[in-house]
Amino acid sequence: MESKLVFKRLIFVVFIAFFSTFLCFSMLYFSKGSIAYAKGTNAISLEAKERLEKSFDLDKPLLKQYSSWLFKALRGDFGVSLIHGEEIVSLIKERFFNTLILSLSAFFVLFLASLTLGILCLLYPNSLLEKLIHILSMSFLALPSFALALVFILFFAVFLQILPSSGTTDIGFEDDILNRINHLILPVCVLVLSHLAVFMQVAKTSLLESYEKPFILSAYARGLSQIRIILHFTLKHALSPIISYFGACALSFMMSAYVVESVFAYGGLGNLMIESIIFKDYPVVLALVFVSVLLAGFFTFLADLICLFLNPRLRGIN
Repeated sequence: MESKLVFKRLIFVVFIAFFSTFLCFSMLYFSKGSIAYAKGTNAISLEAKERLEKSFDLDKPLLKQYSSWLFKALRGDFGVSLIHGEEIVSLIKERFFNTLILSLSAFFVLFLASLTLGILCLLYPNSLLEKLIHILSMSFLALPSFALALVFILFFAVFLQILPSSGTTDIGFEDDILNRINHLILPVCVLVLSHLAVFMQVAKTSLLESYEKPFILSAYARGLSQIRIILHFTLKHALSPIISYFGACALSFMMSAYVVESVFAYGGLGNLMIESIIFKDYPVVLALVFVSVLLAGFFTFLADLICLFLNPRLRGIN
């Protein structure tokens, strides 16, 4: 049963990857404009435009174009960037590590913060502390991530001048870990705070449902302390739905990370994605969509495996 469930999850990830790339490919196919103007010049003859489009097989029908691109992509050949003139695989490799570090750091901090605040709300229900947590988290939720990023840049980088406003590292400090961490603080804080309200509410709801189970009353009857019951019994029972929700939100969280990267000029995949969309570098856009969906699918699949490990009862669900 476990292998069957894992196989279903893998099939779903592959289907989503193909569907999303086909949808993106179709939108680019029917969009206005031409890649002949991708380098920002309109001074090109009609013959040169047609010749350039033919060299990229853009004169063929949609399905033939997509199948040609897909077969190459499955072999790891995403083509050449129209703007940079480099292999797209090389462009992605250069920036992939930066995006991975930013996303995983923010995801880990968000997970810990959501659990911690959810436990505090459970320990002190209807208290001033719980109301304050909700007010602050909802205040950050009201602002879009790019607006919150601009506010943080203005306050911490311009007014206080204690944190850098852009980049991955300072020039000449590429190998300095502390310098890299210093540049991660603001983007990570923006990503965490912009998602904290929803994720904390999910954690709180799951903890509250687990706290009302009959085995919790049995634990109190044995004379165990409240903090031990929450950390040992309630948290363990509530982790599965929390992790499942985190996994389901992997793609939307990644897209939010791309937006934050573009605001902070962070040298990751998000900055490359926004730049490619603006300049109609469609081969790079398609490659990034494909890679992003596969990554999100992998983390969703990983979350499902963790849930199966934490809650053996799920293994019997078909």
